[in-house]
Amino acid sequence: MFRNTMPRYEILSEDAMAKLDAGWRRLVTEIGVEFNSERALEIFRKAGQRVEDEKVFLDPEFILEQVAKAPAEFDVAARNPEHSIHIGGDSMAFGAVYGPPFVREGDVRRDATMDDFRRFTMLSQSFPILDSAGGVICEPNDTPLDSRHLDMTYALQTLTDKIYMGNVVSGVNARDTIAMGEILFGGRKVIEESPCRSR
Repeated sequence: MFRNTMPRYEILSEDAMAKLDAGWRRLVTEIGVEFNSERALEIFRKAGQRVEDEKVFLDPEFILEQVAKAPAEFDVAARNPEHSIHIGGDSMAFGAVYGPPFVREGDVRRDATMDDFRRFTMLSQSFPILDSAGGVICEPNDTPLDSRHLDMTYALQTLTDKIYMGNVVSGVNARDTIAMGEILFGGRKVIEESPCRSR
């Protein structure tokens, strides 16, 4: 894992930082954020945030309270402990590309396949500079959409021993990814104590 020992520089002035701070606060309180999930809207209502139709107007202090709950640093466990990584501090993690629907071979650009996904996964495993095998390294368009995430997660779990990103396109996909992580790492308690997936 690469460690960043370069000095830190404050690029923006205090005035510029104050403008950025005022800007995000205005966006969340006056313009709001749209959520296309009734479950999410209900969670915000219960948390005391103003909800109008599908738009949530957030109290900036509420946002800061939620952000403060995230750890500044944490470890992510890989199947091979030698490839486990530390996130935060001076640690820098590098991962494979995310989401291309196409692949290129020579001058030919075409839809990605599951075979491409497997080959890219193995390629990610072979490069020591990559700390994470990635997630959706490419979108395998030749597999059924309702089970594609299972095939991709299985490939990441079996063709690499590095950390990987689970599929979070939907709640179902995220739950399936967690269940597969439980199987791979030995149960729910294990993955709750030490995350096995990177986001």
